[in-house]
Amino acid sequence: MSGTSTSSTPWNDRRLTFVGGLHRSGTTLVARIIGASDDASVLTGTGNVLDEGQHIQDVYLGGLGNTSEWSFHQQAHLTEEDARRVPDAGARLWQSWSPYWDVDRTVLVEKSSPNLTKMRYFQEIFPRSRFIVVTRHPVVQALAVRKWATRTRGRFTYGFPRLVEHWVHAHDVFAEDALHIENLLVLRYEHLMRDPTRELGRVAEFLGIELDAEAVGAIDAGRSNRYAELWQTGGRGQLAGRVRSHVGNLGSRSGTPRADLLRDVTDAALLPRYRNVVNEHLGDRIRAHGYDLSTLDEAAPWAPVVRGAPAVLAADAR
Repeated sequence: MSGTSTSSTPWNDRRLTFVGGLHRSGTTLVARIIGASDDASVLTGTGNVLDEGQHIQDVYLGGLGNTSEWSFHQQAHLTEEDARRVPDAGARLWQSWSPYWDVDRTVLVEKSSPNLTKMRYFQEIFPRSRFIVVTRHPVVQALAVRKWATRTRGRFTYGFPRLVEHWVHAHDVFAEDALHIENLLVLRYEHLMRDPTRELGRVAEFLGIELDAEAVGAIDAGRSNRYAELWQTGGRGQLAGRVRSHVGNLGSRSGTPRADLLRDVTDAALLPRYRNVVNEHLGDRIRAHGYDLSTLDEAAPWAPVVRGAPAVLAADAR
């Protein structure tokens, strides 16, 4: 890109910011808070799912497959070599995205979950870009995806151990790529819920902008509580409530759908097995990323993962 004029690379006058992280990890929340700033703009009005930039361009492949498999695809991990194969990638992406930004703003945000494994690719194309990655406890993220799935998406499509395995693999790729990224900020969802003012202050400083105080104050700090209870109790309390709701509404059009009730019954029966399988096969790798299976609302401060030297979850981790 060296030697090109500013007029041919208009993004050089902006702070392109890529937000990434697995589905249900808080990326949309963070992007919306940034986008509420008078100094920033997120993609809007694209007509595609959550206004993610991956869906409105033809330069690279976006997410392939569902939320329990996309990072396993070879094409999901893009690096500098992939960027160099398309000399006009920057111009083409700018042409695709800029109509949906307010390009008079200083910070232009593109949020897509698969950005988690494409940072090196974007940095090569847009050398001055910034990256914000949001991580969330793999158990909570997996349970959130299961709840997010609808009957049309197929709740049983998302096998719980497979979701956790996918989290670990995606974050393994991210951790190695992070060593090559110049401007990277990692937010722990758990820290964001506990101290939103502090964490979003880090975002504001990282991007050099002011964030909207009202948007910061709207964060619901208790979002993960139901998942922690489900994991610790096997869902017995929630299941009882589901059964009462279903029985009390038999013959009506309201209440708990049978498919949802069946999923909850199945999960309550299998969660003890899920815990054993995940701990046995993935526990060490999860701890290497600063999370622990015994506490779902804690996370170690993020640090690059060095193979053979896993991070340790501090007792007083924020």
